[in-house]
Amino acid sequence: MQALNFPQKFIDLVMISVTSPTYSLNINGNKFGFFKGYRGLRQVDRLSPLLFTICMEYLSRILGVVATQDGFRFHPLCGHLRLNHLLFADDLLLFCKGTAPSIMWILRAFATFSSASGLCLNRTKSEIYFNGVNSGTVDDILQVSGFHRGSLPLKYLGVPISSKKLTKTESQKLTDRIVARIRG
Repeated sequence: MQALNFPQKFIDLVMISVTSPTYSLNINGNKFGFFKGYRGLRQVDRLSPLLFTICMEYLSRILGVVATQDGFRFHPLCGHLRLNHLLFADDLLLFCKGTAPSIMWILRAFATFSSASGLCLNRTKSEIYFNGVNSGTVDDILQVSGFHRGSLPLKYLGVPISSKKLTKTESQKLTDRIVARIRG
């Protein structure tokens, strides 16, 4: 929040609510116990969606800066939009040309974000996908990034994602799932 220039008073109030939660157990309508939380913000906290959005805004801005750096190259189908990332709910999709310098810029962005937010990339839940990249470059990128290589097509929200265009039916299926997820 400091990096986004939020007022210090607001930051202090948020930090109090994040660092000082206490809990009781409700059993058959009666409260029992009283204990302090130790893990910080939880998904059920009312501030979670707001704070998550603030964090993702900061990451978005960092990735926007990455797009302007020498050596970073957009994925060939994303360059005209200057698109290098999409955020949806708690998913992050990154796009770049399959070159080591582009990947290094993405990794630097994550290091900057992690340093400022305390949040870390979970490499066991992350995959990298290649199409049309020579095997030597793939090996170099996998070694440097530490990501697991995924294979296309993959399924996102139940819809196959591949290097080919989605059919009209697949596109409609994706749209329907996104709408359903938004409506909750």
